[in-house]
Amino acid sequence: MTGTEFFRSFGVPRSGGRNRGDENSGFAMKIVHGLRVSSLPIVGVARTARTCDESRSSMPRFLLCSLVALGVVLTGCGRRDPQVEFRWRFLGGQVLKAQTNAPALRDILLLPEAGPLAGPLARQLAGVWWSSGTADRELPEAAARDGASLTADLLNHLSVGEIVRTPGGAREFALALQLPAERAEAWERAWPAWIEAVHSAREGKAGAPSVVRRDPWVLAVSDATLLPPDTTFRRLAEYPPIAGALLQFEAHVPDFPAIRGAFVPTNGNVRLTATVRTSKSLPPLFPAWQLPTALREPIVQFSAIRGLNDWGQGWLNPTPWTGGAWPSEVFVWSQQGLALRTYLAARTDHPEQIVQHWFKRLESSFAPFSPAPLYLGRLIQETNPPRLIVTGGLPVAPVWQAYEDDGRKFLTFGLVPMAQATNPPAPEMLARLNRPTVLLYDWEFTSEAIKHWHALDQLPALFEGRQGILTDPGSRWLLAAAAKLGESVTEAEVAGEHEVSIQRKAPAGLTGLELTLLAKWLDPVPPMRLRPTNSSPAAVRK
Repeated sequence: MTGTEFFRSFGVPRSGGRNRGDENSGFAMKIVHGLRVSSLPIVGVARTARTCDESRSSMPRFLLCSLVALGVVLTGCGRRDPQVEFRWRFLGGQVLKAQTNAPALRDILLLPEAGPLAGPLARQLAGVWWSSGTADRELPEAAARDGASLTADLLNHLSVGEIVRTPGGAREFALALQLPAERAEAWERAWPAWIEAVHSAREGKAGAPSVVRRDPWVLAVSDATLLPPDTTFRRLAEYPPIAGALLQFEAHVPDFPAIRGAFVPTNGNVRLTATVRTSKSLPPLFPAWQLPTALREPIVQFSAIRGLNDWGQGWLNPTPWTGGAWPSEVFVWSQQGLALRTYLAARTDHPEQIVQHWFKRLESSFAPFSPAPLYLGRLIQETNPPRLIVTGGLPVAPVWQAYEDDGRKFLTFGLVPMAQATNPPAPEMLARLNRPTVLLYDWEFTSEAIKHWHALDQLPALFEGRQGILTDPGSRWLLAAAAKLGESVTEAEVAGEHEVSIQRKAPAGLTGLELTLLAKWLDPVPPMRLRPTNSSPAAVRK
């Protein structure tokens, strides 16, 4: 069977399975996450519609949270001296909404649909800040209000800050913001209350927080003993700005690659340049890519990634996804038209083992293997060829399959049959991809990519028996923003024995996947769909 024939065979008869589940993570989320492998937290810039020419990077959820520097869920261990784990300079949302060098970014921030997101975004960032400072303790409502008022200012105003690891393993914070007088007074009240709540929620002792006004600056430190205000203010002032950068950041987190990057609006787009330092030596060159024959135009999104066993060693764990090592190459692409026509092909020597791995992971959550399945549909395992199918839950049939394509072994995944197409990929895209130093290449029409990722991101809720929601604030803004976004290109290349250069050019600085994740992060969990049942009321999930 050719690759094209395989993808055309995705149509599977549906049965009437009506089982439901109530977890917010699980099978359907794993499907979507599997399709996200090419968009690992990595960023960069491009030279033309499908070409790039700059350097350096970061990673999507990393970038999402680094917009105000409080969203990185940091890990690490104590040291003898406090160590800066994360440092940033952010010009603030007011500047982003006024700048003219990246009009698409400005326009999506000024959309009427963007207004209702301010509160949820501030609240979510306060929650991440709380978790990083308290080791994931529950956030009290009163503290949440204080934290959200502070993160709202971080989102809107110029700030320079850092997160440090104390000798005891806790995290402390130092921020300098340019604030109007009324907000400076609010910080004098809210900052001590917020930090005292953080300190009270975790083990160990900490010094008292401090707020110092040095007009137009407000300096706030969470531990004035560890971070003396005068010394800290000078250190923050010495963090050199990158010319034109809306946001610049650097991270030095134990057990993760060191990262340094900046977003700079240039010629109508936002370019991000960044570098990643790896612990493992990287091969200087890679062999030619082994593209699946099923990859045919017209496509609206294409991603390719390789070398994960080298540059992902120590921080990207393949075991949950493959049961062993990462595939040597992974390809994800979306066809024009139906939003669910997104496909994955991973080149690996043992695709049948990965199919079996996913069967073991999923069998306890599906009929007929589980007496109380968590998800709609039935899980079917076939052996010739090795294949795993979920059927009967929705008008799609997720399929994992091991297959050979011109003597090469692939693991494939898809939801619906592939549209028939014969044209090879665009030569200019292949020319950029086929350089021997390229680790990752991602090209998309962001407006179309958002439609695909947003549809895929509905699947977790739908397989759990929840409603598909298009009217929540995040979804409404995402779909309105999509119409204003054009092409985006991301590249990652080997730049040295321990260095990866990642570049991107994008209308708003983020890809369709990253924008979809941001919108999902801001929206509430969809409610369960009402279904006829003979069960007692207590057995019906809320």
